[in-house]
Amino acid sequence: MITFGVLACRSCPFQEQCTTCELGRRMLTLRPDEPQEALAQARAEQKTDTWKSRYALRAGIEGTINQALDITGIRHARYRGLSKIRLQHAFSAAAINPVRLDAHWADGPLDRPRSSNLERLRYRLTARRN
Repeated sequence: MITFGVLACRSCPFQEQCTTCELGRRMLTLRPDEPQEALAQARAEQKTDTWKSRYALRAGIEGTINQALDITGIRHARYRGLSKIRLQHAFSAAAINPVRLDAHWADGPLDRPRSSNLERLRYRLTARRN
């Protein structure tokens, strides 16, 4: 990574065209040709409709995995051995299905929005006044 000094960039008449950094300095990341070309190709592919539709499927799956992590805690295995871990994951998946079905049948969101302690306290104080 190459970082130009603030003083060098400040006196440049092309500073606003050159950088969007809040500090007003130019930063460059130089990679070897092969990784740079792969990165440019991946970024160009991400702008296509095909990639966006495939990623939409992945986003749904990632939400399911996140829900499994939150509800069952499958990030940490309770047992040793691949067969026992597979069984734990199967039981975790089976435990999530009723939760998701209940949310689907109730037409409610699959997860509740998070609120801070201060916000919950404000709701309680408002309820007491009424």
